[in-house]
Amino acid sequence: SYLSLRERARGARARRASERTLSCRSRACALFASSLTLASRSRRSQCRRATAVAAPMAGYDATAAGTGPACVGSFERVFAFEYESVPVMLYRCKETGLRIALAAVQSPTVHGYFTVQTEAFDDYGCPHTLEHLIFLGSERYPYKGVLDILANRCFAQGTNAWTATDHTCYTVDTAGADGFLQILPVYLDHVLFPTLKDSGFVTEVHHVTGEGANAGVVYCEMQARENEAGDMCDRAMRLAAYPGRCSYKSETGGRLKELRELTNATVQDYHKAYYRPDNLCVIVTGKVDPVQLCEACAPVVEWIKKSERIRSLPKMERPFSSPVPKLDAQQDLRIEFPAEDEKTGAICEIAWHGPSWSDMESITALNVLLAYLCQDSISPLRKALVETVPPLCGSISDGLHNYSSQLINITLQSCDVEQLSQRDVTAEMGAVFEATAAADGSGIDIERIRSVVRQKQRKHLSSVEADPHDLFSGEIIGAFCYASEFASGASMDNGASLRARLDVPASLESLLDWPTTRWAALCKTYFRNPGVTVVGLPSKACGKTIQEEDAKRIADQKEQLGESGCKAAAEAVAAAEEENDAETPDEVAQAFKVPDVSKVKLIEVSTVIAKAGNLQAVHGKDADELKSHLQRSSLPEPSFQFDHSSGAQFVKCHAMIPIGNLSADQLALLPLWCDVAFELPLKASSLGPAMSYEAVVQELTDTTVQYGMSAGVGGSRFAAGQGGNMLHVVVKVEREKYSKAAQWIARILADAEFDVDRLQVASKRILNDVPNTKRNGRALMLLASRAMKYSDQCAQGVFTVFRVEKHLNSVSEVSQLQQVSEQLSGLRDLLLTAPGSIFLRVAGDVMAFPGDVFDPWRSAPFITTPGSTPAKSETPMPALSRELFASDALSPSPGTTCGVLLSSSSEESNYWVVTCDSFSDPRSSELAPLLVAVEYITALEGPFWRKIRGKGYAYSYSLSHDLQAGKLTFSLAKATNPLAAFQAAETIVRKLCGDTADAAAASTGKDCDEDEEEEEEEGLDPSAVEAAQSGVIFGLIEPVDTIPGAMSEAFQSALRREPPDQLQWLLQAVQAVTEEAVIAALRTHVLPLFTGTCGRTVSIVCPEQKKESIEEGLKTLDPPFKCVHFDVESFVETMASADGYAAMRSKVLAASKA
Repeated sequence: SYLSLRERARGARARRASERTLSCRSRACALFASSLTLASRSRRSQCRRATAVAAPMAGYDATAAGTGPACVGSFERVFAFEYESVPVMLYRCKETGLRIALAAVQSPTVHGYFTVQTEAFDDYGCPHTLEHLIFLGSERYPYKGVLDILANRCFAQGTNAWTATDHTCYTVDTAGADGFLQILPVYLDHVLFPTLKDSGFVTEVHHVTGEGANAGVVYCEMQARENEAGDMCDRAMRLAAYPGRCSYKSETGGRLKELRELTNATVQDYHKAYYRPDNLCVIVTGKVDPVQLCEACAPVVEWIKKSERIRSLPKMERPFSSPVPKLDAQQDLRIEFPAEDEKTGAICEIAWHGPSWSDMESITALNVLLAYLCQDSISPLRKALVETVPPLCGSISDGLHNYSSQLINITLQSCDVEQLSQRDVTAEMGAVFEATAAADGSGIDIERIRSVVRQKQRKHLSSVEADPHDLFSGEIIGAFCYASEFASGASMDNGASLRARLDVPASLESLLDWPTTRWAALCKTYFRNPGVTVVGLPSKACGKTIQEEDAKRIADQKEQLGESGCKAAAEAVAAAEEENDAETPDEVAQAFKVPDVSKVKLIEVSTVIAKAGNLQAVHGKDADELKSHLQRSSLPEPSFQFDHSSGAQFVKCHAMIPIGNLSADQLALLPLWCDVAFELPLKASSLGPAMSYEAVVQELTDTTVQYGMSAGVGGSRFAAGQGGNMLHVVVKVEREKYSKAAQWIARILADAEFDVDRLQVASKRILNDVPNTKRNGRALMLLASRAMKYSDQCAQGVFTVFRVEKHLNSVSEVSQLQQVSEQLSGLRDLLLTAPGSIFLRVAGDVMAFPGDVFDPWRSAPFITTPGSTPAKSETPMPALSRELFASDALSPSPGTTCGVLLSSSSEESNYWVVTCDSFSDPRSSELAPLLVAVEYITALEGPFWRKIRGKGYAYSYSLSHDLQAGKLTFSLAKATNPLAAFQAAETIVRKLCGDTADAAAASTGKDCDEDEEEEEEEGLDPSAVEAAQSGVIFGLIEPVDTIPGAMSEAFQSALRREPPDQLQWLLQAVQAVTEEAVIAALRTHVLPLFTGTCGRTVSIVCPEQKKESIEEGLKTLDPPFKCVHFDVESFVETMASADGYAAMRSKVLAASKA
């Protein structure tokens, strides 16, 4: 769908779940990920060499250019080398110390990561607050938002940034190099020479509102995070793991109490101390000429040399140089966090101190050992804690915090509270480690550990192909923070540390020779030392207490301020907003010319389909050649789609089997099957010998990179994916093992034995995961929104989390599971009776596959076996989402808005989603204008940004169009004042459409000065329209900037039933959009969503303490929002029913007529 070009792009880069990383600039849903999964900064690097990165493309030829000249102006090359045909080089300015690192990845996009080491010894959040304030203007461009306005004209979608524990990184991604080189010096001016005005601090960080409450963008963001389960457990773990003075335990995002006390002067001092050229590294990945890159930075060097502030700085000690304090004794703690379900959903964080950053061999070995211990159902820790009845937890994650001294972390998620009260987590894990660390090596399965090593090599190769920007930038950031060759003033070097971090294959290869005793010694060295165990327990009372205490604090604050104090606070905020909102002069924007999109060369993908015995060349320059290649042999019964891209090193195979004719009872069996599909024993057949489940898991580790089963493509444990009328199985392998992928899919489908013990373990694992949804406001909001549309009888309905919970609880006994086993066997046989109805998709360098491409598919279940009677064979299309909607899906009449309001004691923020009907034709002449219109109003530093996020009403927002569903949706996340945010959006859209009279009505309550200011926003800014076109173009190109991404887009386009040249058509259509077309799109499609002249549905989640005020506010809207209220308990009860969606719709419909 065109749900949101930005969300698709951002989703491809939600890369840092491994760190306590604050990604703070996204206008859509926040990208912060708590460190529940803690891989190193780029675990993708731990593997074998790849043989190719991408097919050669036009433009700067990085390989031919070698590793750049030794000197460019004042920049001297420190080192240069090639890794996997990618030139990697570091330049240092001999006059300022500024460093430029380039990894010349072959890709149509260029990514910039401007990284500053930021160390903090307190919880005031200076690194994070600075990350926000940097974007509010610079010495040479003193206009709030100018950086994003200019970036939007450079084939980018604004800028972004994140704050981690040990660094802050500012990013911009562009299509092609021209735009990147334009924006680079402006961006560095913001980083080194920001304005940091008091007015910016007031609006962006923290202020007191006219109602006596606390607000501000940073404050809003941290308020939504501070009392989340993962954050609370992570903080407790860090405080215990780092005794004494240590910056690794600080909350770099800022704690709420400290943010209320923080001053702008403190932030200014922090900037002066850390934001200096010798503590900044400009990291670039993509096809950029190193000479042009250094020349683009030359003006910045001159600005630095003229800066009296920078010239007067004393020599800087490298951050994080102090010794890391270690533990003297084991630390065991228990804390509570807000939750609705107190029976399960607990979290255990366990940590130990590890080796130093420079000890590459130990780090590589530890990552292997952690995977050996934790990653799958035959791993020792999972067998002890998850694969038991009853299980202690639902899943285990592991990793290393990539610091100067590594912190090893294992997290037990979805823990059963009763089990935790009866069992000693530290002791049970200790027993596993003790057995593993047996001095004679008897606790190590050496063949399996070598299998893990080889799997990591394959995964590295996959990452080089699929995520080259992430892989190279991640390791360069780590090296910048800790490697000797990146130290300020370091002499010429060969880049040994960085080369070693990238070339982990050498370390991995050496590990294949380690004896069992060495692995045992490694386990003893790091897992038998004193550590930290934090047990986080869910508590409904905890959530209520937090909300009540905060409400009392605000009431006391309001009383202390008095009426005059609140008025003064409101005036201070208004004055700050007025000062911040100085417009960027048109001539500044116009000076940045939009680059030529024709210079951006996309990766070629050619598609051929096979159906009913015929081959058809669908799209791509090699399609006819591929068709000829495939015609060499006869075609099997299923339908095929081949997506070919020359140079692809991996192949991904998909099988899709129709499930649309199954009953709801039959569909109810699928969540359990999907979860356990690759962990079941296999029976002997013509496909292969009998295998225990342990042998299955072991061989999957030996041969694959990725595998899974779901309802629809991209489905999850509690949701169906795209094409939800199909059971989807996917396996990814190396190109040379193509036939293995087909064999695995065949055996997983046809030979699985539904062992009762495995079903019981999987059932408990799923049940333990349910409470995570109950305390997730956004997940509850989206579930309620789905329930308004989808049928209870389709996979979307059956996979509903609380319906799955109810079903699994009803079959918890062994005798009941035996019946489930028999039912699953019958269901499997039913699904495989018509091989001709199966749809197979193969993606890779198809013409380089060994042997006959079709041969691996000429076996059961993809052929009719001799003697059997084939069922009537039809090949249903994967369903579009709207085809799975219920016949009574809510479709309110024009002027009616109805929906659901959920109140939760575990949420401190508000989440909204408002939806109306829209068009669904992918070749609609209105599509490109609508995309540009959406980009125009939602762009970073665009109208919504300034009036919603800028005023602290909500941390994030999105406006998206879904072609599959035929829906237009506005959403808010982490909102402190969602009513004001929605009204602000309505006012903006009305004014842009020239609806000034009603816009004034929508702005009720705003003072005259603000209304006068907003009058200036009527009509479109031609420069901003150009920028919006540029942003849309980038959003279309970024998801296809790698070979796997380009092939995936071809597959997704087929699933969406779009013409095969949809991307190319849309790129051209976007460039041709006029201002008049944008205005027409706003009036026709966007305006009704906010004015309510069309029918609208709404799903809202709010804190329990704010339910009444939200309900009253909804009544004041015109037209009013008529919502049925649920608390979490009643919502769960409704959704758990087999007709839960219909029951909810019935209640909403009744309320809309009241």
